[in-house]
Amino acid sequence: MSSLLKTLADQLREHNDTRAGEIAFDHFNQSDQPYDDLFKYLLSLTETNNQNVRLIDCLIQSFLQWETQAKPTYARPAFDETCINNLILSQLPVVFLNDFCQIFRISKEQLFSLLRTVLRQSMNAPLYKRALTIIVKLQCQSEFLDEEILLPLILNSKDHLIHLFVDNQQELEEKLLTILNHLYRYGGRSLGRILAEEFNMNVPNINKKALGKLAVRYWNLYGHNQVEKYPNLASLQHKRTLNYLINVKYSGSSEEKPMSDEAWNEIVAEVIQDDQDLLEFLLEQMINRDDIVSVKYWIHQTKRSVESLPNWMQRYVYSKTNFGRSTTLSNPVRRASPNFYKIPPNDTQIIFIGSKSEYDRLLDRLFTVKNGEEDIYLGFDCEWKPMFTNAASEQRISVMQIAFPDEIFILDMLHFFRTCDSETVQQRLADRLFDDDHVTILCYGFRSDASMLTSSYPVFSRALVSGKTLLDLCLVHFDLMNTQRHVFPYASTNNTPSKDKGLSELVRLCFGIALDKSEQCSNWERRPLRSAQIQYAGKQYFYANSRPHLFMSNLATDAYCLLAIYNFLKTRVESADYFRSFRGQHTKKPDSSPMPKAMNETD
Repeated sequence: MSSLLKTLADQLREHNDTRAGEIAFDHFNQSDQPYDDLFKYLLSLTETNNQNVRLIDCLIQSFLQWETQAKPTYARPAFDETCINNLILSQLPVVFLNDFCQIFRISKEQLFSLLRTVLRQSMNAPLYKRALTIIVKLQCQSEFLDEEILLPLILNSKDHLIHLFVDNQQELEEKLLTILNHLYRYGGRSLGRILAEEFNMNVPNINKKALGKLAVRYWNLYGHNQVEKYPNLASLQHKRTLNYLINVKYSGSSEEKPMSDEAWNEIVAEVIQDDQDLLEFLLEQMINRDDIVSVKYWIHQTKRSVESLPNWMQRYVYSKTNFGRSTTLSNPVRRASPNFYKIPPNDTQIIFIGSKSEYDRLLDRLFTVKNGEEDIYLGFDCEWKPMFTNAASEQRISVMQIAFPDEIFILDMLHFFRTCDSETVQQRLADRLFDDDHVTILCYGFRSDASMLTSSYPVFSRALVSGKTLLDLCLVHFDLMNTQRHVFPYASTNNTPSKDKGLSELVRLCFGIALDKSEQCSNWERRPLRSAQIQYAGKQYFYANSRPHLFMSNLATDAYCLLAIYNFLKTRVESADYFRSFRGQHTKKPDSSPMPKAMNETD
């Protein structure tokens, strides 16, 4: 290191930045070749592993100060082009490039020409990311054509580089969506032609699966609320949703299906609405699975004439029986459903709360106790409409289940509860449920419920800070399986994995039967709720394999069965204080969602 650099380093180490700047300024002012000196010092400092950022900054700022004051008129010396390029493309910290180009008179045209040379190299090369970083830091993305940077990144699904290029700039986010929307102008069927004719790009092997995922991902991220502006991306999202729902409908046995036929049809109808292209896409998927019953059903439901369908669809329909006789077909059923055992309604009452008088009944039940010290145990669960995009911020809680041993309250959170005063009526419920020493809330995987509660109704945030009423049976489930597995009469002895998950698996471990979850992913925002939804929210049925005697006198719901599980387990654990140790603990991650999360893995 030269004596000047050593002196500057010592001053900077002592935080004498001003003095260091003065020393550097004096050096350049007295030098016969200040440009050569600066260039030599920069090469020296950038050739080491540690880039000496403070030293470089001191030199450049001092040089600019000297240049401003001295106003040199002599011609600047020429420097080795290879050294210049190396400094720009790999050695010099990007933050100094603007000043470097100014000092050494490197024009934008020269810089962009150099960067374009790099951009034609492999995207996996370190220099490519460096060139892209320079373009972003200098905010000159608009100087490059779509086919030079953004389109190649899109076609190669380089998400991390796309994020780098877009740089959280709304204008570039819109540009990205505009390109993607244009590529899917014909439903993605003319990608090659569009690229060749409009961008002069010959891309023989386009990974359409990866491209579709990328397009939907950015649509969800930046444009999901701008359907009219990006209609092709909206349609692509809907088609991926339909693809997912089709896979749900036709995979697995009826005992394992995660959605009832009614819930499935309800969600599909909402996706399709009046879009004839989406209807034809749905029919095509059903025809591919040779499901004429469902094809007829949807033609009838959407009031679409067979003659208006594409010719190949018409041939399929007419080749299957006599279409005219079947147009009144009701909701198609894929397979025989397993037996579900209902409990007589007079055993346990279900109250749907959609008015002030019904809400007062819930509050009376919550606050009316024999004495102030009586402990109340409640089953608790929430439901909301599933979303098949990443726009989770738009999800709203729809119903809250609060289960007593003899009554189950289903509170309409979507329409009624939001009309209640937040500082009095809403807060009173929140405090009683989540911040009361004499209330224990039995839940399962509560974190997702808590997140939805607080985002829908911030009034719950304060009460949930303590969360002292919570007894999350998800934690109990995990702990018992590891420490007291014997308490579960139906636990396998050979560690064979069960097809049931979460609460359904806990129910099976305790009682040998599983929960019917087929209404969980249904449209909980619809009013009135279907009877099956009311039954799910209020009376989640069990089904038994040759065990019709079980639960004939109990109601089992996500909320209600938590009471049954708690009462069952508390008689079998080794310590009477066992459950108390879990009160107020929170799950580390949300219970897995059975539907929307899988969307990202499905075409």
